[in-house]
Amino acid sequence: MGVSLLSSPAFLVFFSFFTFCLLVDPVLGITRHYKFDVKLHNVTRLCHTRSIVSVNGQFPGPRIVAREGDQLLIKVVNHVPNNVSIHCSKLNAMVMYF
Repeated sequence: MGVSLLSSPAFLVFFSFFTFCLLVDPVLGITRHYKFDVKLHNVTRLCHTRSIVSVNGQFPGPRIVAREGDQLLIKVVNHVPNNVSIHCSKLNAMVMYF
């Protein structure tokens, strides 16, 4: 009577570890947090002063850096009396929550 290799504890541990390694997604991202303060900013160009909408004091707004698999949490605080909209170019998102 021989002992079956398939029923040995060492084989089961090895098989479980090997299966787990195959099923894990190789792209593991992190959560990146951004806060955008939208305010009016006075800018003088060619002797004319105008109010423009800036994000964190920048125009155009700040750059968002993310890698595949990352989760982005972006908080937008509007300090402008009018409504604003945020446009993200070159963004390929699977799901967007508003």
